[in-house]
Amino acid sequence: MNRASPAVADRILVTAAALFRRKGYAAATTRELAELLNIQKATLYHHIGAKEDLLHGICRESLGDITRRVEQVAADVSGPDRLEAMIEAHVESALEFRDLHSVMLFELRSLTGDRLADVVGLRDAYERVLQAAVEHDQSRGLLRTDLSARHLTLALLNSLNWTIFWYDPAGDMSPRELARFLSSVFLDGAASPGAQQARAARH
Repeated sequence: MNRASPAVADRILVTAAALFRRKGYAAATTRELAELLNIQKATLYHHIGAKEDLLHGICRESLGDITRRVEQVAADVSGPDRLEAMIEAHVESALEFRDLHSVMLFELRSLTGDRLADVVGLRDAYERVLQAAVEHDQSRGLLRTDLSARHLTLALLNSLNWTIFWYDPAGDMSPRELARFLSSVFLDGAASPGAQQARAARH
């Protein structure tokens, strides 16, 4: 994607993500993508090197956006509400860019070689951001310690990531309300006995 201007690259990635989410990466073709973009297939290949470049770019954009948002919140918020704010930032990013995130989650396996290693590295780095926050709250007595930080983090990510597939924008919860609901379910369930009472008092 490095041959395309930022605006063109964004349009290509957004359109490709919608196509890959709808048809699946393997079934979607660059001819279909060119038609959706209203350009010639040869013009599309002027901007991209290969179809896998698109998937790689989508995965990097997905992980980049969610990591930036969550790390920014982690830097801005302190105290017992920090992890809750990080959870809300994750959900809001996931629901704002559902096509990008769903393609990253389901089609990551289609990447190969250095592209796969690059995206797996970014994914693992993001998981470490959340795990570090969980470990921090465990050390402060806010989260239970009878479960490992790793398992708590994986349970949290599973809960947050699946919102992409079942959330209904026309339903009875906004993205912010859903984020607060999920953070409450996780944090109430994972809270240490003493922290449960303090959390109930704050909310």
